[in-house]
Amino acid sequence: MKAFAIGLLGAMTCFGVSSQMVSAGHLMYVGTLDKKLLVFDEDKEEVIDQIPLTGIPRVTTLSADQKTLYIITTRMELEIVDLPGRKEVSHFELADIRSRPRIVAVSPDRINIGSNARFSGMAVDPQGKYLYTTMRVVYKDIDQYRVEDPQFVAIDLHAMKIAKSWPFPKGLDQGFGFNATFKVSPDGTKLFVFQDDILVFDLDTFAQVDKIALAQPPYPGATPYRLAETGDTFDSPDTVTSVFTSTDDIVHKGTIGMATMNLNTRKVDYYPIGPLLPMMGFLISPDHKRGYSVMPKMGAGENRYVEWWVWDIATHSVINKKEFEGRTTFKFAVGGDGKHLYLYGAGSTLEVFDAETLTSKKVIYLDKDTTTNIIALAQR
Repeated sequence: MKAFAIGLLGAMTCFGVSSQMVSAGHLMYVGTLDKKLLVFDEDKEEVIDQIPLTGIPRVTTLSADQKTLYIITTRMELEIVDLPGRKEVSHFELADIRSRPRIVAVSPDRINIGSNARFSGMAVDPQGKYLYTTMRVVYKDIDQYRVEDPQFVAIDLHAMKIAKSWPFPKGLDQGFGFNATFKVSPDGTKLFVFQDDILVFDLDTFAQVDKIALAQPPYPGATPYRLAETGDTFDSPDTVTSVFTSTDDIVHKGTIGMATMNLNTRKVDYYPIGPLLPMMGFLISPDHKRGYSVMPKMGAGENRYVEWWVWDIATHSVINKKEFEGRTTFKFAVGGDGKHLYLYGAGSTLEVFDAETLTSKKVIYLDKDTTTNIIALAQR
């Protein structure tokens, strides 16, 4: 790991802070196949700028102040983008001539069973000093490839080096696993790892300091609740709001609900919503009063019909439905103003829906395929 850290340090460029500022507004960002980060103005309903990148963006995580975006490219490069200044300010080469790291933590999508796994292997502390991740390094020797055990690392984003690295303790020797997501505490001292239970680690020593057992299901034979941190930009730094699921092990009937965890008090509150039906995503509005999901209805291929479902979080009930013609593969996002829904992915179009009427307002042709999730900024 030492050689890898030296290789990373030598490849880093200077981290600058841009003084260029842009006017405030409801802005969203999405990465594209041609190495760009598009800037989309929700009020104008159009792309207003594009930020050149070094590589093809694949995975993103946002800083707590929503001014900096950290991007992992398809070639495992780390790029840092100043969003107000609209430019890349640093580019980290994570590989050198004889070593190639992989960020190994991914988590299955527990709502869209059978879909692609969602990458979850990065977390940035609220102060923006460290980026935490799990890395497994592959070394190319003269006559063989050698795969190192995974390590948990802290990348110092100001000193531009791997400041710390720890081997995983016994029982976690292969990392946190494929069902883990994590979030850093508001003071930057603790790491919350969301698995079957929630594990709490001290980020100075990487020693486990607490274990929060998630609530048991409300009826015999069901699996325990599972809660995942989703990186929701509409959440406050000291809470995690997400969907939880529980499944009966006899007839495999699932239950879905909302759960909120306070990182300061470590209390988890559960709000069951209903049966776990086939669902393509579940997202919350910026004011946390509404939830949105897409429910497959019938058909396949070009004639695939699906429905928007609108959930009232306070009453845990569906208050509106509307059918629309979907695509074979797509994603959706909730806008930062809470007034728009966006359909995108597996293509070069962005369709804008009115969140109140659930009707399509506009189809925007980006002329380039998108490669990341949409990053919608919460208005604070």
